[in-house]
Order: sequence, then structure tokens, then C-alpha cells
Amino acid sequence: MALFLTAVVLALAVIPLVYVFDAQFYKETRVGLSEERSLDAVKAVYASAEYLGYLANALILAALVTALSLLVGVVLALLVARTDLSHKSLWDTMITLPLYLSPFTGLMAWITLGSEKTGFINHILRKILGVFIENPKPLVNIWSYGGVVFIMFLFFCPFVYLFTVGSLRSMNTSLEEAARMSGATAITGLRKITLPMCLPAILASGLLVFVLSVEMYTVPGIIGATVGFTTLPWKIFEDSTAIPVHRAHAAAGGCLLLFVTIAGVWLQNRLTQVSSRFVTVGGKGFQGRPIALGKYSWLAVGIILLYVLLADILPFGALLIASFMRFSASMITPDLFTTKHYVAFFTTQNMMAALWNTIFLAVLTGIICVLLGFVISLMDLRRPSLVTKSIAFLSILPVAVPGLVYGLGLLWTYLQTPLYGTIWILLLAHVAKMLPYGVIVSRSGLLQLHPELEESARMCGATPTRAIASIAAPLVKPTLIAILFFVMLNSIKELSASILLYSSNSHILSVLTWHYMDNGDYQYAAAIGIIQTAIMIGIVLITRMLFRARLEAAFGQ
Repeated sequence: MALFLTAVVLALAVIPLVYVFDAQFYKETRVGLSEERSLDAVKAVYASAEYLGYLANALILAALVTALSLLVGVVLALLVARTDLSHKSLWDTMITLPLYLSPFTGLMAWITLGSEKTGFINHILRKILGVFIENPKPLVNIWSYGGVVFIMFLFFCPFVYLFTVGSLRSMNTSLEEAARMSGATAITGLRKITLPMCLPAILASGLLVFVLSVEMYTVPGIIGATVGFTTLPWKIFEDSTAIPVHRAHAAAGGCLLLFVTIAGVWLQNRLTQVSSRFVTVGGKGFQGRPIALGKYSWLAVGIILLYVLLADILPFGALLIASFMRFSASMITPDLFTTKHYVAFFTTQNMMAALWNTIFLAVLTGIICVLLGFVISLMDLRRPSLVTKSIAFLSILPVAVPGLVYGLGLLWTYLQTPLYGTIWILLLAHVAKMLPYGVIVSRSGLLQLHPELEESARMCGATPTRAIASIAAPLVKPTLIAILFFVMLNSIKELSASILLYSSNSHILSVLTWHYMDNGDYQYAAAIGIIQTAIMIGIVLITRMLFRARLEAAFGQ
């Protein structure tokens, strides 16, 4: 098994990264790399104030988005999982709805809502405030640094919520009850017992949000290009695609981000290395009394409703309206509406092929990442050795490299093979980019299972495989389902690597959305975004029926 996993990890993760690492040491031509070696790109990226400034911009942005997502996500999770808040199932669904809208599609929605001159919000407010104030100034301007942080936070916060709320729900609350009986307040119990016990889930979600934020180039790039703000991922995108191309610079920039993220993964491992302190599932769990909100119930509901309004109602509504409009306009009139975008989509052969390609990749990527992620994490935790730890470490390396640069690595690796130009190279890219999350989340779930449970089964005569199948796998089933959901959703939204690897025979919806928006056809791009969102919701509903599990209850188990 170790030999098989080593071969898979090498083919998926290591070899493409080796190509990327090697590419930074070549001279560049206008269209690619020459055969002559050079350190020019390395010096320009690693030692210049320009590129280091781009890196600093990306890290600061990611830190702000992560901090805000952790703060709001953990608060929302505590309100839903640990208080007597009513209608919890409804809040679960509403808080997680942004998962069905990619940040890039959400950007399109908030451009429609928050543009300084043509945004719906500013237009409505001008009409209202104009009664009292002459020529009122726009209240919202999404084309700003704050707009970048705001959009990314809205669509990354659900990850923190899901990881944390799942961990809270699976946690044995007997220690919290004991603290209350000893005179501790509810807040003290949460601060000293609850939050430390679900720290693995919080750290995993924080690392995930930070990495997703660091590597994102769409939202910071499109808005930043207008306001004079550039991050390293966007610079890498420009180096890879603009003529003349600077692929050695792009490879060096990707490696620079790789080193930064490796440091983050090492830090997380240091913080969670004493796994026994996080064990919360040791048999039948005990669920204590929820915290009574009392007169503060209205405040809790208000906090949740504000997030739901900003992350769900406004962007989904704006995207839906835009998808039926003939052209962009701040004033909505009946003659603007049309169904031609949807008719064109469902009657065009290439569009329907892109639809089926997207669904096929999502399902297959999800299944592969669940199986590989669980096996790799299990071997790392239950049979630790230099080999298993190396496999686990190498399998999460692709998360550190921007998908665009990783796409270059796959392109160079498989250019001379039959895979090039087919949907199978997209599958390799999706699995490689999503496998790290399968490993990280599986590890977080397994850390909460004490090995004594499996050892008890072994003492009763069960084989190691039977003990895992009968004890470990059922207990982490919610976590595995969470990985399946998460990977399928993110496979549907994946753009960064796919934009380099697709061909006329392997179009997918995310790439089409990018192209139509880049060409200025916001309405058709919005229609594709709505279809993409509908597919994600449909996959989640089908998976719920098959496994009888809710995504909202699965993360963090």
C-alpha cells in the first residue's frame, strides 16, 4: 500500500512541482523558456523589492481575510451549536449557502451590487437619500481594498463555520457541565474548555482559508488592477499569460509561495502534535444543556441575519437578476429582461459538453480524494514512519502552489503524453489540488479518535483492517462525507489550474464564466454562474439523500 501511495503522490504532486521548481532556473523567450540556464528570474523574484512587495500584499490580505473569517465563523458556530437559538437547521443552511457560489462569481454579483456609479445598492440609496440630501455620495464602493477583503471574507467564512460547528456538535460536553457545576460562567467554559477542545478543527479551517486567500488571483487581481493593488498570485498570472510571457518568473513566484505555505503547515503540525489533548470521542458522547441567550436572543439573530443578507440574499439576488438582463444598467425596467442567455446555453452543444464535463470531474475527484485522503492520514497517524510521514507531507504540497503555476507544472509534465488536451489531465489537476484538503480534514477527524478504540477491537480478535472498517471508518464517516462535499463543490468552482489545461474538447463551466466576464459579457457569465450554483446545490442534495447526512453537521467531526 505504501508503495502504491508513493507512486500516486509522486505522479500527482511531486513531479509537476519538480518541473515548476526547475523552470525558474532558465532564461526566458517571448513565448516560453529557452534551453539555457539562468538565475535572472530567481534574483528578480527572491531579491527584488517589487516581487517581495507583491508577496507581502498577498500575505497581509490573506491574514486579514483569515482573521475576519475565524472571528465571525467561530462566533456563528458557537451561536448555532452551543446556545438555545431557535431554527438552527435554517441558520445552518443559510450560513453555508455561500459555498454554492464561487468567490469569482460572488465578485460578479457584488460588482452589480456595489459599483460606485451603477451598483444597485448605491442607485437605491441615491433615490432614498436624494429626498433629504442633494447629490448624495455613493455609500458602497466595491472597487477598493476593503472590497477585496469583504468579498473574500464572505465566501471563505463558511469553511470556518462548518469545521467548527461540526467539531462542537461531536464533542462530549461533560467537561463543560462539570465546569458549570463548579461555578464557572458559560463564557469561561467556552474560553477554557470548548474552544481548546475544538482547536484542531479551527486550525485546519484557518490554514485552509489562509491558503485559499494567498493563492487567489481573481478577486484581488480584477479589483486590484483598478485601484493599484497587486498581489503575487495576480503577478504570476500576468507573467504566465501576457505577451511576452515570463514563465521562469511565474515558477519562481510559485515556489516562493510554496515555501511560505510549508511554514504554515509546519506551524499547524506543531500546534496539534500532542493529539491526545484533543481527543473528544471516546465512546458514547454526552450532550449537555445549551447556553440560554435570554434577552440577547435578538442580538444573536441579528448577527446571523446580517451575514445572511450580505453573503446570500444580496449576491444571489443580484446574480439572478443580472442573468436575465440584456445589458448592465442600474435602473431595472421590464424591457431589460430576457431568457436568451439560458436558451443559448441549453441549445449549444459545447455548453452542454462543458456541463457534463464539470459534473463528471466533480464526482470522480470527490471519490478519489476521500479514499486517498483517509488512507494517507490513517497510515500517518496509526503507523507513523519516515515513509508514511513523507507521503502525508508530500501529498499536501500542491495546496501551497497557486493553481495557475501548478497547472503549468502539469502542462510541462504531461505535454508529450496522450493525457494532454483531454479531460483526464483536468482530473489530475483537480485531484492533486483537492487531495491536500482530504488529507488535512481526515487527519483532523482522526485526531479526535483515541487509538484505544481500535486497540480494543484488536484485543477481541479483529484484524487491523477489520478494526479500521468497524471502528475508525464509521466514527469518521461524517468527516469523509464532509470531504466528499467539499471536494465536489470546489472542483466545480476550480479555475486557476483549469484555465491553462482545458482544450476545445474539455471545456468546464468555471473557465467559460471567466472568459465571458473577461470579454465583458457579464450577463451570460452570470447565467453560467447560476447554472453552476444549481449544479452544486443538486449534488449536495443527492449526496444527502444517499448518505443521509447534512453537510452542515459533517465538517469537523
